[in-house]
Amino acid sequence: MQTITAAELVLQPLTVADADTMFGVLSDPQVYRYLDYGAPPSVEHLRDVYAKLARRKSPDGSQLWLNWVVRQPGATPMGYVQATVSPPGTAWVAYVLSSKYWGRGYARMATQAMIEHLGNAYGTTRYLATVEALNRRSIGLLERLSFRPATSQEAQDHDLSATERLFVR
Repeated sequence: MQTITAAELVLQPLTVADADTMFGVLSDPQVYRYLDYGAPPSVEHLRDVYAKLARRKSPDGSQLWLNWVVRQPGATPMGYVQATVSPPGTAWVAYVLSSKYWGRGYARMATQAMIEHLGNAYGTTRYLATVEALNRRSIGLLERLSFRPATSQEAQDHDLSATERLFVR
């Protein structure tokens, strides 16, 4: 994995050592309003999760797990972007930034830089993301990144909850 630079941001490959600083970011309760999981219970738990993610592959080797910590140069982390890459050329993308960075374009910059990198480095051509139907902020971000709502046919093959929506690019 490579470090990615995007305007005023640096996306650094996630490591176990990032758990200490990311724990503070991921303790922001506003982050979880539209997520189906809560904050990590401890730094130790987050280290265990990051140890699995740092392997960069699913246990069966069929997917690449690519995670980057997002920050301004020399600053503490803002959050992360991630992609699960599956053949042939498809990536599920996600992003989580601390609420104190919302509304400044950082999530868009970081996610766009990741998508461009995925296309160049991994040959990814199709991108998918899920979002809660009431999460207007995230839907707006996906639309600014040229994602569109999936058709019912595109969504039927995915296990979505009643409140989730699939977006495709």
